[in-house]
Amino acid sequence: MVKHLWTLFNQPIVRAIGVTFFICGFIFGSWTSCIPYIKDKFLLDEAELGLLLLSMPAGVLIMNPLSVLILGKLGINRSTLLFGVMMGFAFALPVSAPNIPLVVIGLMLAGGSFACLNVAMNTYASNLEANHGMRLMSACHGMWSVGAMSGAMISSLSFGILRLLIPAIHPQIVYIWIAAMAMLVLAMRVKKSLYLVTEPIPEESHEKKSAFSIFKPNAALLLLASILICTYFTEGSMADWAAVYMKDMLHSPESMVGWGFSMYAGFMAGGRFIGDELIHRYTNKVVLRMGGVLVIVGMLWIILSGNPWIVLPGFMMVGLGISLASPILYAASAKVKGLAPGVGLATMNTVGMAAFLTGPVIVGFIAQWVNLRFAFLWVVFASILWIIQTTRWIRNKSVE
Repeated sequence: MVKHLWTLFNQPIVRAIGVTFFICGFIFGSWTSCIPYIKDKFLLDEAELGLLLLSMPAGVLIMNPLSVLILGKLGINRSTLLFGVMMGFAFALPVSAPNIPLVVIGLMLAGGSFACLNVAMNTYASNLEANHGMRLMSACHGMWSVGAMSGAMISSLSFGILRLLIPAIHPQIVYIWIAAMAMLVLAMRVKKSLYLVTEPIPEESHEKKSAFSIFKPNAALLLLASILICTYFTEGSMADWAAVYMKDMLHSPESMVGWGFSMYAGFMAGGRFIGDELIHRYTNKVVLRMGGVLVIVGMLWIILSGNPWIVLPGFMMVGLGISLASPILYAASAKVKGLAPGVGLATMNTVGMAAFLTGPVIVGFIAQWVNLRFAFLWVVFASILWIIQTTRWIRNKSVE
């Protein structure tokens, strides 16, 4: 498996898209460590923070339909590079904003750039698989997780170091701009390689219209979507609330607030890198159901832990359990019968992004009503539903 990954990423075009996934994950992981800073800076409670974080899905919803037009105008290669660079600076804006309205604008821009990059780089990877006969999507998503882990860990450590070196500054602001510049340099390093992949010839517009006109989600796709909602609810909750949980519930030092998400993202990456072998040995449905069980155990570990060191294995279990959910469900949606080409993937992407970005808002309201520990129980409930629906999928022979 290691040899396969080494051979894969030793090719410049594969390495370039892998680096792009890494950049996306790194910036997002760095952002998660800055959320407690924004909460404290503007004296927000959990419900207010949840409402503020809604600005990001608003940006996603605005840009998701426009991203297809942008890719058509700029091309997949250029769009991947452009939004890979833009995302770093977009996420720096809400961290640096001096007031709430500017934070909202910054988050909307960050959500929009995140949405466009997500569409661009996944389309790029899909084209690379189709044109070169490679299997690299799981590995690319693994690179995203490695980036998220690195961003969360490095940002947390950097906050403590910067505060010691320059006490008069806000380390979060300095760090996020340094990270954006570093990702710009990294993107420029792979620019030439990104342009080596041939762009597909666009389809005629009347074919696009016909695809939309026959679109109608069937029972099989709705079943898969219901599982995806549960898995992305978990992913979004970990992304937006792991650092806050470490700080507010476990009273972690500033240099450690990002470690929970970092452990989660690291084990997610590990699961994705070995995912092909696990699915081949145990089948995708069994692996998906066992992942739900692992998430439940990990979340209960997190909820019952009272120490920032003891809680880390819980985040590891959740990361490992969630790691293969997206690759399995996206692959299955592409094979659902009776749908126009691309409809399954497009539907799952929309549903997934909505759950990923709005789920944390629900957690915020519950946390304000009771506390964050109680709010995390809803992730457990979502995982139970995930297992129930996956069991239905196993029994439904019409959905492979």
